[in-house]
Amino acid sequence: MNYRHWLLPVMLIALSACDNNDKTFMVGTLERDRVEVSAESNEPIIAIHVSDGQMLETGDLMFEQDPARLENLLAQQIALKAQSAARLAELQRGPRPETIREARAQLESAQASAKNAAANLKRAQDIFDRDLSDQQSLDLATTRRKTAVAAEQAAAESLERLLNGTTVEELQQAAAALEATEAGVARIQLDIERLKIHAPVDGMLDKRLYQIGERPLAGATIGVVLDSSRTYARIYVPETLRSSVQPGRKLDVRIDGQERVFEGTVRWVSADASFTPYFALTEHDRSRLSYLAEVDVPGASSLPSGVPLEVDFPVAVSADD
Repeated sequence: MNYRHWLLPVMLIALSACDNNDKTFMVGTLERDRVEVSAESNEPIIAIHVSDGQMLETGDLMFEQDPARLENLLAQQIALKAQSAARLAELQRGPRPETIREARAQLESAQASAKNAAANLKRAQDIFDRDLSDQQSLDLATTRRKTAVAAEQAAAESLERLLNGTTVEELQQAAAALEATEAGVARIQLDIERLKIHAPVDGMLDKRLYQIGERPLAGATIGVVLDSSRTYARIYVPETLRSSVQPGRKLDVRIDGQERVFEGTVRWVSADASFTPYFALTEHDRSRLSYLAEVDVPGASSLPSGVPLEVDFPVAVSADD
């Protein structure tokens, strides 16, 4: 009779313990950060050096795009650079002696023409004053005189410009033009280099999204790499456990297909609640709010991503701690 009196409390305690384990039970999957590899250009893909599931190291060549169009642009820009460099060298050197001699000869020719035009104008004026010519002849001689004087002045200014040499402003403009073409060459060279797409992180190639011959849009994702630097469990924390699951908290992680219990550390818990996904917890808990969380599990780095797992507090720890 005494045996029956103490057996019932023991059973109630056991049931209470099982109920507490259910309340602290959280599920999720083993994950790694997904790094999207994108194409900066819309050139067609001409080579693929990786396959799905392949392990990669940072800098490994993954894809190559056609460089033909950019190479033609580069050749054009290099020619413009050479032209700008030659112009700057010409201004820095100053006018050649034969150019100055030519300008002096042109000035002498313009002076002679002006002198001749002045003499013709004087004769035309004398003839007009004696009523031996009309006004049109006088006007024509006057116009020729003015044209000759203007040509003489232009030749004189041209010679003076050559004798004074290149101005500071002209040199600055030529130097700026050369720098602009050099920057254009560097930009196109960088664009050509980026047609060879390399692995951004160490990890496994999850999926190639394009094949040889296809032309991705600029900025389109052409591959996904699973970053191997961090392995974590993505879990859903019930609302009742939110206050207990804080960054830095140690948790037990049980991964499907593994007998050992892994130690996990909470790294992040979302501040925004959502409804528990259909596969998490029990049927009556699916309508309750939960919080997405990430738990670092460094000991599981050799296991594949996407494996289901269960997370719980250590046996001696209650949800109210």
